[in-house]
Amino acid sequence: MGRLARAFASAIALIHDKRASSVQVGFVSVGTSCEERFDDSSTTRVENAIVFWHGMGDVGDASGTLAVMDAAVKTLGSETTCARSLRFGASARADRMSGYTGDVDAQVGAACDAMRADDAIGRARSVHVVGFSQGGQFMRALVQRCGRELGVRTLVTLGGQHMGVDAVPGCGDPERASMACQAMNDAASYASASAWARRTVVQAQYFRDTSTHARYNRYLATNEFLPRINNEGQANENARNREALTSLERFVMFMFEEDDMVSPKESSWFGSRVVAGANRTKIIPYYENESIYAALGLDALDRDNRIEMRLIPGAQHMQFTVDWFVSEIVKKYWL
Repeated sequence: MGRLARAFASAIALIHDKRASSVQVGFVSVGTSCEERFDDSSTTRVENAIVFWHGMGDVGDASGTLAVMDAAVKTLGSETTCARSLRFGASARADRMSGYTGDVDAQVGAACDAMRADDAIGRARSVHVVGFSQGGQFMRALVQRCGRELGVRTLVTLGGQHMGVDAVPGCGDPERASMACQAMNDAASYASASAWARRTVVQAQYFRDTSTHARYNRYLATNEFLPRINNEGQANENARNREALTSLERFVMFMFEEDDMVSPKESSWFGSRVVAGANRTKIIPYYENESIYAALGLDALDRDNRIEMRLIPGAQHMQFTVDWFVSEIVKKYWL
């Protein structure tokens, strides 16, 4: 067996092992903001509990995430604020791999269980959740599954892909796509429909090809994650998704102006391309998308001014500073 074949076989074995075992979820916290101050015997009221879900290729205890958590805790008050970051698996390697392989629905369920069991979150007056990149749609899925019982008040997503992606990173411009990019996008589209990929490759679980009616219908029929959390298509409508999302006091979606990782970048705002549209650069805003606007409850959030689309000017994907996070998120939505 050649080196490439052995590597591929090892990857398959690793993925199989991950699916066979239950999803392990823990938390990473900053200092003593959660464990010691808010232990089981504590009677101190937690004013704010903040939970983060990291993006692809990242880990729960990444230095950038820890810096943001530390700044949020100091701004809101270290004595009454608990900041936690979700970590999947028993090691940093496992946590990083969870962003590439695994069943996202199972990850969401395990994260809900971990948050239900957390004493500080259960005692918090306000629960706020944040999703970075693909963690954005995953955290929204969590809100729709268990957010009401957890008392989640605000959901903030940065560079999320709420309407999925239709191209591999760097190949999202339909007017300038090279033959190589077209081939890779076609391969990703077909692969995402396979039974194996849609349950083991994380990115396949939110790949949404609208280039033709046939491909879009295949996505609706085979994808077991994104259409379901979006109430997209009659077969996927779930009243609980709408009820949970509309229970939020605030849903804030940030899009990076120069994002070339997410295609279309407007997916960060629930934007999507026209199904089988001749103009592949035209984007439908969420409030004109009849398939999800009312079904998911975005209409109710709009009506009460509880949903916000915010642009981060001149920024590439996930490009922001700790100071920006404090001024534009912590102080505006959590104080």
